[in-house]
Amino acid sequence: MLSVQDISITYGNNPTPTVEGVSLEMKQGDIVSIVGESGSGKSTVIRAILGCLPGGGYVSGGDIQFEGKSLLQYSPEQWRELRGTEISMIFQDSGAMINPIRKIGAQYVEYIRTHEKMSKKDAWDRGVEMLERMRLPSGDNIMRSYPFQLSGGMRQRVGIAMAMTFQPKLLLGDEPTSALDVTTQAQIVRQMMELREQYGTSIIIVTHNLGVAAYMADHILVMKQGRVVDAGDREQILHNPSDPYTKNLLAAVPAIGGYSYV
Repeated sequence: MLSVQDISITYGNNPTPTVEGVSLEMKQGDIVSIVGESGSGKSTVIRAILGCLPGGGYVSGGDIQFEGKSLLQYSPEQWRELRGTEISMIFQDSGAMINPIRKIGAQYVEYIRTHEKMSKKDAWDRGVEMLERMRLPSGDNIMRSYPFQLSGGMRQRVGIAMAMTFQPKLLLGDEPTSALDVTTQAQIVRQMMELREQYGTSIIIVTHNLGVAAYMADHILVMKQGRVVDAGDREQILHNPSDPYTKNLLAAVPAIGGYSYV
């Protein structure tokens, strides 16, 4: 379904790529986690997949293919049709991506009608339905609320609901749980796992949290300084890592009562 083929990513006129030689293969329903320290290039990789690199960034080598077609050849119109429908993204703080002076419902209805022709009432009803699927109480009240009236966990669920509105084939998560308390993190992770079970959604999740990666991922990529230093299935990475950096990451995970939870 998704094939990232030895890509390099460069910003502006910098002669040295920020990310270099990253490859990734995914089938439908796979969950891949990209882990590593801040600045290692994790978020840059998934932004490249979505075609939204900031600051003049561009893919300077390799290819990204989605269902057999090169995303690097897509026109702006093709990208508008693809984003939010076939491929969606959950950001680290969805609340920051929502206009603070407009109610959730106005923004949600506009988002739905941008991608599909329907009446405002039908779009409203779909928004309410998706919010309640994310276990938000009284979706209608949420739609009538401003973002500041919701907790961080509720705003994050709104972000997931919007990302899942059109049941995308690929969901990208840019540290979607890092700004939340641990209880809410666990709820969000479980809901993302349910998306795969219900819709067969493939997920790439960027995270600092090895516990989240260990729980969710079928495959794990470990990045350092713009390169993949270790890659494999979950068991291989967690129990038989090949790179010293991966071993150090695992050793840094706190143990409780002598037991490590990764």
